[in-house]
Amino acid sequence: MYKITRAFIFAIIISSSSFAQIKFSDETKKYIEFNDSITVFTNALLIDGKGHAAKPKQTLIIRQGKINWVGDDAAAILPKGANIVDLHGKAIMPGLVMLHEHMYISAHSITPRYLHLRQLPFSFPRLYLAAGATNIRTCGSIEPYSDIRIKKDIDLGLTPGPSIELTAPYIEGKIAGFAQMKENNTPEEAAAFVNYWADQGFRSFKAYIGIDKPTLKAAIDAAHKRKLKLTAHLDAVTYREAATLGIDNLEHGFLASSDFAEGKKENERPATGMTIKSLSKLDIQSDSVKQFIQFLIDKKVGITSSLAVFEGSTTTQPHPNEDAINSMSPDTRDYYLKRLVIAKSAKAPTDMDQAFAKTARMEKMFYDMGGLLTVGTDPTGNGGILAGYGTWRAIELLVEAGGFTALEAIKIATQNGSIALGIDQLTGTIDAGKSADLIIIDGDPSKNITDLHKILYVFKNGVGYHSKKLFDSVKGKVGFN
Repeated sequence: MYKITRAFIFAIIISSSSFAQIKFSDETKKYIEFNDSITVFTNALLIDGKGHAAKPKQTLIIRQGKINWVGDDAAAILPKGANIVDLHGKAIMPGLVMLHEHMYISAHSITPRYLHLRQLPFSFPRLYLAAGATNIRTCGSIEPYSDIRIKKDIDLGLTPGPSIELTAPYIEGKIAGFAQMKENNTPEEAAAFVNYWADQGFRSFKAYIGIDKPTLKAAIDAAHKRKLKLTAHLDAVTYREAATLGIDNLEHGFLASSDFAEGKKENERPATGMTIKSLSKLDIQSDSVKQFIQFLIDKKVGITSSLAVFEGSTTTQPHPNEDAINSMSPDTRDYYLKRLVIAKSAKAPTDMDQAFAKTARMEKMFYDMGGLLTVGTDPTGNGGILAGYGTWRAIELLVEAGGFTALEAIKIATQNGSIALGIDQLTGTIDAGKSADLIIIDGDPSKNITDLHKILYVFKNGVGYHSKKLFDSVKGKVGFN
């Protein structure tokens, strides 16, 4: 039995009030299929997000945006006046919680110094939601005030999209990785940078490749003083060094780990290509690798997998998803297909091919040893990894390249993501009392992970969106601002 407290009752009142107060715009209403105060799903194959085997013949009751009850069909007491939906032959699972997302995409630039990262405020929120991502972390911003506006518009119901944890612009060191970012010449500047963006409402931070240890330490300490977290895509600083400094999370699995790079000097980036070359030769079953992974786990450092974006640099990548290609604007499609030809032109396996395969298995080792592994899309790279379609691919690759079971991959993309964001008491699994962030699928992704492509409806806070309508709304437009 649950202990009923005043705080619990207050939480119910607040959540019910919030559910009732949302006034969806006419545009958002186009994609909403379910918005009842009480919705009941019966005869469902339930995947709880905790890694447990799927359960058939389950009933789930949603009331005022929350999961009110879940259990066997035979034990269910159906509320009068509820919208009752029979899910025979269909699965229901938690919404995805994706941790390396952006509101921009790689695009063509004639000036290499200025990476062309095009903000996509219209298409990307829709694609994330259509693919089942109900919660995302943006993991680095190039247009911070645009990101704030996108989040606000979604929260107000003006436009469809996931719930967003905003990550501030990249925390660079003395030499920025790309010219759109501020260079922090001292640790004091980095700390001030963190405080400024925290004051603007950003709830997480990401350090970038050229940052040195003193600057990174100042940023970590400033974030922690605000009770916020900091992740990083590193190079000049190793994973072991960052863990020692107190970092919360590391991005890109182990493919950004310069710990094994030959000739690596302290606070300097390895020679071009050396990190990948060294990883391609690494004996991942060696004691040194296992001790390295255990060190990260002991320091409570999370790892975010982003295999989809790196697959674009291998020669073994599959034929591109036709639906993703058709969703692109003409210039975005042309940019991607030209880069795809270059990537697949190698006659033999490359260092990246081998590093990709080995570090994918290291992610499984990290998970099996007790590390908190999460997953993200990172819609950048060669331009073919889009929000939504790339989100599915990132999860599929946990199974195909990492050796995870489908149930493990789902847990990583749901419960683990919610734990990393500190929202696991609110979402990430199917439990009574949690937000009704759910996906309804015409298939069984617990057995075949590619059944994620068969999403019918995505529920966020109890409101059900039509997945195909969202996808169709951006067809031929991904790449336009």
